[in-house]
Amino acid sequence: MKLIDISKEEYSLLNRYLGQGRPDASLVFFGNEPGTSQLSIKNTIDYLTLSPKTLIKTGFLIDESYAKPTTSDFARFISRLTLALKHKDDRWVDNLSTLGKIAINDHICKSNLDKDICLVNLRPLPRPTQDTRVYSNIDVKGYNKLWNFTLKRHYTDFHKEERVYALKEFFDQTSGLIIGVGEKENKKRFFETLYPKIKFYAAELDNHKIYFNPGKIILSNYFNNRNGIKLSGLKDLFKFIISRKYI
Repeated sequence: MKLIDISKEEYSLLNRYLGQGRPDASLVFFGNEPGTSQLSIKNTIDYLTLSPKTLIKTGFLIDESYAKPTTSDFARFISRLTLALKHKDDRWVDNLSTLGKIAINDHICKSNLDKDICLVNLRPLPRPTQDTRVYSNIDVKGYNKLWNFTLKRHYTDFHKEERVYALKEFFDQTSGLIIGVGEKENKKRFFETLYPKIKFYAAELDNHKIYFNPGKIILSNYFNNRNGIKLSGLKDLFKFIISRKYI
């Protein structure tokens, strides 16, 4: 498939595009980068370019999403956890009945305006997977290195990065619980670089390990059944949040 060229203006636009949902949401899911099919990447850029009014000053799209990933484990896990926390009921993070599965699909397909959640991404460029080369004029190694905070190097220009500035502005303002999804070691170092005085603690749950900053941030492994925390890990996460009265 033909690789995509991306202009400086388009790169800047994607740097300012933090994610989807309500910027005042109670739950902030912090992912790695916008995941989409290779065919949809140009559509995403065109969507943002041609609909500037939907990209409000905070960098979020708050209208209906242009995609409905009802079969995505990631989307389903987010919806499961959201509904479990909303209703204070762990049945949403357990084996679901047919009606329960329909309810999850309905939640995924609801307008972002009707959900008390938002999804923010660390890296700016949409890709089908983190190992897929999509852009002909973007050096993959350089791009990955730029956003790899576990590397032992000095970030002299860290706060000058356009996206970092936008992310910090959002994190400074949000009162929502931030839940990091995937690459928890990298996200831990990102926050420690962003906020030098921040403190994280490790917690060994029944099925996986998390990092947390009391009352504000939880960093977890990826949300899926294949190579992530699986459903048992999602239930652990629900119990941890409820026991700490974060929601």
